Amino acid sequence: MDRRCRPSLDTLATIGKKLLLICIVVNVGGSSSQARQASSATAWPLEPAVKVLNIISAKSQTSVPYAVLNKTQCIVVIPLARQARNGVARGVVACRESADQWKRPAFVGYTGHDVGTRNSALLVFVLSDRAARALQSGELKLGNENRGPALLAQTSPVTTEAELTADLYTYELAGVVLSGSKATGVIVADTKGSDREQKHFSQISSEKYDSALLAFFNTIKPTGIVIHHTALIPGANRPPRSEREVDRYHQERGFEIRCSGRVYHVAYHYVIMANGTIKAGRPERCQGAHAVGYNSYLGISLVGDFSSDDNPTGKKGPTKPTAAQIASLVKLCRRLRAKYNIPLQHIVRHSDISDTECPGDRFPFSVVLAELQPRRVRARPS
Repeated sequence: MDRRCRPSLDTLATIGKKLLLICIVVNVGGSSSQARQASSATAWPLEPAVKVLNIISAKSQTSVPYAVLNKTQCIVVIPLARQARNGVARGVVACRESADQWKRPAFVGYTGHDVGTRNSALLVFVLSDRAARALQSGELKLGNENRGPALLAQTSPVTTEAELTADLYTYELAGVVLSGSKATGVIVADTKGSDREQKHFSQISSEKYDSALLAFFNTIKPTGIVIHHTALIPGANRPPRSEREVDRYHQERGFEIRCSGRVYHVAYHYVIMANGTIKAGRPERCQGAHAVGYNSYLGISLVGDFSSDDNPTGKKGPTKPTAAQIASLVKLCRRLRAKYNIPLQHIVRHSDISDTECPGDRFPFSVVLAELQPRRVRARPS
């Protein structure tokens, strides 16, 4: 696999980026049994916060763009309906140490208004050093100034720096659909937690909460498809013979993700072998590692090197996709388009979005697009 079709991981924001806060209000339900548990839950904000993250990861039909999630330095989760006490809702804050590592969570308190429903939860994503310092100093204000439109992966699948100019974004989740919110308030450090609470906190944070955070931040709602070719496995001087070879190579390159309770290395979501067999890579709902800025798109890679410059004579494997590969690719794209409502213009080659030759000039992209066009139903002659 050469450098011209090399998968890439998105990096976290560097120091000094603009302040960006994203607030999400999540409906977590309010049955009578939940109401009876409210008093005991007041003392334990962590476990309801875990449930909130899991609801968004598993059930929400909309989501925050993954590029925003990647830049998040700290996240605050406040289950309002279950935590309110004397006008203060208790919640949890955790800050990143690395892409897949989080510091030990801490308690926070929230006072505010304009939250859409009583049975809700508030999530605040902090992306800048300035906001992180305010949070760590013990007080972070959520105001109406510089409030931007609610960015969603479904309407903003590729979020650019120019779009991330607002200081604050707020959302509500009604059922499983996110929408804008006008929630305002103040988040303060909660130093009144008992020793028993803190002990319980430390015992489960490394398991349930960390697992929920990783699942939340590594989960995507696919918004497009990027087509690749595998090229060669370095050192082997040949195309990969199986998805496992791609996985091992990507493991060496560090394309690891923890998602859906497992660790995956292969950067693509699917690999199509020369005989048309489709091999699954990482799950569809797990963020890819195949195209910078487009890892909420599903990555599909065909075994071969279809570049006339890099592989003119076929010494590096097949010079063009086989008929079986194209047939499998079209069938797979049709299924994924229907499943995730992916528009045709969101099916692209790697070379369309990055400085690369992948999947090569011999890849018949126009043929694939023509096959994916809606088929017209011929009218019967009268």
